[in-house]
Amino acid sequence: MRDHRLPPRRVLAAIAAVSILAAPLTVTGAGAQGDDIEDLRQEREDNRREAADVAAELDALAAEDDELAAAIEALESHIALQETKITAAEDAIADSEDRAAAARDEADALDAEMVFTRERLALAAIDAFVAPRPDVLGQLDNESLLDVELKRSYVEEVVGDEYELIDELRVTQAAQDDAIRRADEATADAEAERADLTARLADLDASKVELEELRAQVSVRIDDWQAVGREIEAADAAIAEEIRALEAELARQAEAARIAAEEEARRIAAAKENPEPEGPDSDDPEVEDPPPNLGPFSVTHRPVPGAVTSRFGSRVHPIFGTVRNHYGIDFGGSSGDPISAAASGQVITAGWMNGYGNTVIISHGNGYTTLYAHQSAILVSYGDTVQGGDTIGRVGSTGFSTGPHLHWEIRVDGVAVDPLPYI
Repeated sequence: MRDHRLPPRRVLAAIAAVSILAAPLTVTGAGAQGDDIEDLRQEREDNRREAADVAAELDALAAEDDELAAAIEALESHIALQETKITAAEDAIADSEDRAAAARDEADALDAEMVFTRERLALAAIDAFVAPRPDVLGQLDNESLLDVELKRSYVEEVVGDEYELIDELRVTQAAQDDAIRRADEATADAEAERADLTARLADLDASKVELEELRAQVSVRIDDWQAVGREIEAADAAIAEEIRALEAELARQAEAARIAAEEEARRIAAAKENPEPEGPDSDDPEVEDPPPNLGPFSVTHRPVPGAVTSRFGSRVHPIFGTVRNHYGIDFGGSSGDPISAAASGQVITAGWMNGYGNTVIISHGNGYTTLYAHQSAILVSYGDTVQGGDTIGRVGSTGFSTGPHLHWEIRVDGVAVDPLPYI
């Protein structure tokens, strides 16, 4: 089983940056500019991209739970942002294409209008060339002024005044140029949005692959986690059985010492009733006192000064969703920190225990024992008598551990109980 170590906490730092920028953007003050808002939005997106890049580099097999949660959150947040941007880009492309089509239709309509205007100008030019307008004197000599005026009116009605037609043509030409410009701009906008969409789609696909790879690593870690859980359950049962056996042996020894002491007391009493002549070298044998009764158990010394980082009881893994029992509490600490005996007692285990690493178990009498796991060094031996506050080992990360800490348990008749009420 792997002995995981804490990697650099880059993912958590990246997520912290994203969380700051993830809040809705608000503008206060008359001087706020749209460019500033867009810059902030771009900065937020850049931070999310950076967090996603860091998350993709994370080794899920060596990461802590909060790092895994942050990595998955970073990738999912970036994917969600890209999907939102992709939808916006698709809408922008459709809008730009609609504007381009409308502008082209307008340009085509103006082109038809210009053709019609040019035709009218051509007719006016032909009329002026074929039948130039007579001067005033010529009109006076004409036999039928009415006919001349009617003809002029008919021509102007059909063709129009050439100056007005030229002005109309210029206005129409300018309007068409504007429509063509707007069509070109809308087309360019659509192409730019399409290029951005292509890039975002590629980014989205890559991020989804990265997320799936991370989830695949997490799946492997789930298997490890479940295997660890099974091994710890087995270790707990073995510890409980071992403690009960050791406590029973201590009780047997105490009972044997009590019986021996009673027999010796009776012998001494009988000897006093029937004294024998004392020889020059005879002495009464010393009688060993039976082991003291420690009375109700109480913690006299905190095992390490660090804060409690994990409590007793069932814990649901934030990523895996699986449940694993935690038979004690964890104290934070640095490798090598001294570990103190929580109370006076006798060492009944000092060595390697599966899952727990280097472990010391102290019996305090009346069925109470304390357990100190994951030590980097054990400083006591089986059978040692210790006082509360004595240094029994050093904080470490042996066994199933993700970093230096002390796992501490209190057991009553081999069964783990919540240690918090005792400290």
